Amino acid sequence: MRIGIPKAMATYEYPILFECFFKELGIDVVYSNDTNKKIMNDGIKYSVDEACLASKICLGHVKNLIDRGKREKIDAIFIPRICSFRKNETVCVKFYAMYDICKTVFDYKFVTLNLDEKRGKNELIAFLNLGHSLGVGYSKAYNAYKIAKKKQTEYYKLSILENYQRLQDLSYSPNILIVSHPYVINDKYIGVPLVNYLEGLGANIFYSNINESLINKKKSSSYKNYSSTLYWKFSKNVLNGISDYIEKIDGIIYISSFPCGPDSLVTELTMRSIKDIPSINILLDEQDGNAGIYTRLESFFDILDERKKLQKGILVNE
Repeated sequence: MRIGIPKAMATYEYPILFECFFKELGIDVVYSNDTNKKIMNDGIKYSVDEACLASKICLGHVKNLIDRGKREKIDAIFIPRICSFRKNETVCVKFYAMYDICKTVFDYKFVTLNLDEKRGKNELIAFLNLGHSLGVGYSKAYNAYKIAKKKQTEYYKLSILENYQRLQDLSYSPNILIVSHPYVINDKYIGVPLVNYLEGLGANIFYSNINESLINKKKSSSYKNYSSTLYWKFSKNVLNGISDYIEKIDGIIYISSFPCGPDSLVTELTMRSIKDIPSINILLDEQDGNAGIYTRLESFFDILDERKKLQKGILVNE
């Protein structure tokens, strides 16, 4: 059996878990292609105008897998339904609507994972039910989930450790923290080019997205307090990294896809809370051309660069 996974939204939130679970069950995984102009345009075609860019891109990736399924064997497409977590935490409505949207829009076979702790379906139960829907016994599905969960946790911890180690030995170039959902900043078409551009200028880039269970439980700062009471789980993950890096960074760039409702609130709250570190807010939409965004990023980098040189006592060219 071969299952297709779109390179969008939940796939970036769980970069190891889904793939490893399927492979432990002996199921082949096929990813959609990297985001490109056609995928984005296809997503726009099948979406309502009010949908955010990230969800439009997700539909484009589903269409990409369906087109590939006509040429190569793809038995079903995996679209998880992620709804609620513990402590009244939820996610953007698109995460628990995407499965139904795809079933309505496309004539294809889909499989889902129903994660809804508010209704008694925690992560383990969700994966056991997913395995059962694929004809796998609960025992085998349980073992596959435990292995996948362990590898996912190890991946998170290694990523955090590597970031912390990089902070200990850096040049005089500005340290910039990217505050953005992984499905935005890690997308090869809308997010990665911005990171590459900043690194080309000489910036040291760090990412704030950290799973809540893997961080130190500190509550000394107002922005961390926002995170502890935040309603949206994935937004909380994004904010959790800020306090862990706050003493080492020179600037913050908030990047979100237009018109994300949770991000519009969370970004505003955070920017008002953190006043002693320069920051800018970048909104990505479906319009062509990044020239204006690159100009803003370059100007922001120049400000941080001159500011850091003054702080380090390095002569600034007049």
